[in-house]
Amino acid sequence: MFDGREWGVYDMGENKKLVYGDMERYLAGKAQMKVFRSNQYLYWRVAAVKSMRKIILSADEFYCDLEDELSFDKLEDVSAEDQADIVNNEIRNGWLFEAVSQAEQSIEDLFSLLRNSGDIAYFAKNVVNYNATKVKKYIWEFKTDEIEYIMQEFKLPYFSLDDPWENQEVFDYYRKSVLLIQQYLQELIAFHKKYYLDYCQYKHGMSVALCPFGKHRTKSEEKGDLRKGVLMTFDSYTVDKRYGVSGELPQMAMCITPEIGSYVSRLHQEGNLLHYSMHVVNIDEVVRITEKAFTLFNIVWTNLLKRCELTDEDEINEWAFPLDNPRKYFVIEFPIQPD
Repeated sequence: MFDGREWGVYDMGENKKLVYGDMERYLAGKAQMKVFRSNQYLYWRVAAVKSMRKIILSADEFYCDLEDELSFDKLEDVSAEDQADIVNNEIRNGWLFEAVSQAEQSIEDLFSLLRNSGDIAYFAKNVVNYNATKVKKYIWEFKTDEIEYIMQEFKLPYFSLDDPWENQEVFDYYRKSVLLIQQYLQELIAFHKKYYLDYCQYKHGMSVALCPFGKHRTKSEEKGDLRKGVLMTFDSYTVDKRYGVSGELPQMAMCITPEIGSYVSRLHQEGNLLHYSMHVVNIDEVVRITEKAFTLFNIVWTNLLKRCELTDEDEINEWAFPLDNPRKYFVIEFPIQPD
């Protein structure tokens, strides 16, 4: 009999029993975590949205030799100025959806790592296997108003922000950083909720309007502020389901035709009524949000690796805390608690 804490396998080469218990599992988990991290490029989401911003702001130049391939509905009897401006309509809108999708995923990257990396022994099992439903629930229920809870989830030392330390300068750094974590989390969660349905409908089945209302901007029209755009997203959810999916009541904006108008109530009841929502988005905001997600993501990874290097003999551990510069962080040394 054994209690489940350890069991044996036989090494066929040596013909001897190998012990596999908690310590062996932990060491294997730590080694696998380091392999996983060494192959990562944590800055990818930021690089992606910054690349998209550059394309959006220079789309005419970027697509100058591709436009003929991408415009499949050019009309020969329409002047060049009155032709549909597909680059500054469908394609630009598509990049805005893609950028928001990357930002949403950067937020989910952070919360997935927070939720699943606590047990290093089972890192490979927990972190690599993504569960979208559980991650969304964790994000939307995260207690951003409770500092102690936040520090617990980040595996960082918690101290009251109202009781200064003997070293006032270090305390001020600690307090400012903890409040920065809280602020970033609040912004990230608000963004995730606001654009969640846009993200899902774009990612799964392309239920979005890259050509809103079926109207094409012509090349002679003013482009306006290239950093801003509107995400128009379709769904057919009932009111209750829509609120459950997005946390928002539907705008219930619809295109009513004679074939639809008489049956709106029945179509809605059976989840068969097409309607849409619209969100204004600014690509600069998307970049800022993605950078903030990266800032916290990088801190979690940095401290996760620091935890792995602790030994039973260590009395002091260094913990990384974020700054408002996503490329930098500062370190505070804390005594290791007996527990």
